[in-house]
Amino acid sequence: MKRFVLIVLLVLLWPGVALAQDANPLVVPAGQHLSGSVATVSRDIRVEGTVDGDVTSWSGSIVVVGQVGGDVVSYGGNVTIAPGGQVAGNILASGGALQIAAGGRVAGQRIESGAGGGALASLLDLVVPGTGSTELGSIGRVLFGATAGVLLAAFCLLFVAFWPRRTQLAATTLVYSPGRSLAVGGLTTVLLALVLPPFLALLIASVVGVPVGVVLLVLVLAAYAYGLAVVARVFSRWLADRTGTALGMGVTPVLALLALVLPCALVAMVAPLVGAALFHVVALSGLGAAILSRGGTLPQPIASA
Repeated sequence: MKRFVLIVLLVLLWPGVALAQDANPLVVPAGQHLSGSVATVSRDIRVEGTVDGDVTSWSGSIVVVGQVGGDVVSYGGNVTIAPGGQVAGNILASGGALQIAAGGRVAGQRIESGAGGGALASLLDLVVPGTGSTELGSIGRVLFGATAGVLLAAFCLLFVAFWPRRTQLAATTLVYSPGRSLAVGGLTTVLLALVLPPFLALLIASVVGVPVGVVLLVLVLAAYAYGLAVVARVFSRWLADRTGTALGMGVTPVLALLALVLPCALVAMVAPLVGAALFHVVALSGLGAAILSRGGTLPQPIASA
């Protein structure tokens, strides 16, 4: 059974969603009316009654005999609309077959992707390997960690190269107010951890919301990459003071950045989730300094109280 831990966390934080992991299908019996949405992980869903919201299954098939007011989405399973079944939204069968019997009605779009669910499952197994992980999966995690490290270093260098004064001013804010920067970065991280998962769950459960969720995740990761660039600026100052070299876009900032990125990449090669957590922990003080300095636009750093 696939270990969709990331998706489980999202759904657990999503109020009004029914979550279950069972070999028996989740059945909404005829005559029952659910005002919310239904979601399962590795469990089939059969809707014989009425569901006002969305019906979503990760690695499970969905059969609609009754009525669904939202979207019907299955990642890695089949979607079947039986005679008399009605779906007011869109239908997505990613990695499975889509069957609409005569008499079944779908108001929205019908999307069938044979490779999408398999790719999603492979990606989740890469991040959270199951008990049946093979040597190929280990190689994939190594490549994942190496690629993530290279991309992270590249983005940080771009931030430093294109916004040298802003990153420098944010770094000065971090030097002058390390406690406040750490507190603001930590508070921001906690708030994102509480708000982002349920919001992403709402987006992912909807077919049209998936691209919006991807863009949102990219923006959040870019903010933390900017924070890591700020921390690298501070570390670069420390290295310059110790080695007696001048600051600038020379060897010292690059070495400082690599010293921060390399441990995250190495840990991600073994445990991707731990590597991602380490990256956020290292970058959160820089993110806090960037927030305090308004992205490095304040004319002077904030002095410590």
